[in-house]
Amino acid sequence: MKKIALAAVWALALGGCAHMGGHHVPQSALAQQRLQQADRAVKQTRAQGALWLATPHLLATARKADAQGHYGQAIKAANMVILQCETAQKQAAANAHARPFYPH
Repeated sequence: MKKIALAAVWALALGGCAHMGGHHVPQSALAQQRLQQADRAVKQTRAQGALWLATPHLLATARKADAQGHYGQAIKAANMVILQCETAQKQAAANAHARPFYPH
């Protein structure tokens, strides 16, 4: 009886961990992917003339963190760069037809 219970526990433990190995992307590869996306976003936003001043500095921070092996920080900074670029593009689109308001 003990052998069956022990075998069942091992089967559950190994079965539960089996799916964890194949689907995990290394952080270094994810950091490289996010940095490439951030580069494309910065180039596109710069071409529209809507790039915020702090965004290139944040991209440099992401690259430095990636070079030092701090992949979590690199991913976080690259995600922030992408978010800033998206927000800057939305801001530029909203302000494209803005004009001053003069009360009568």
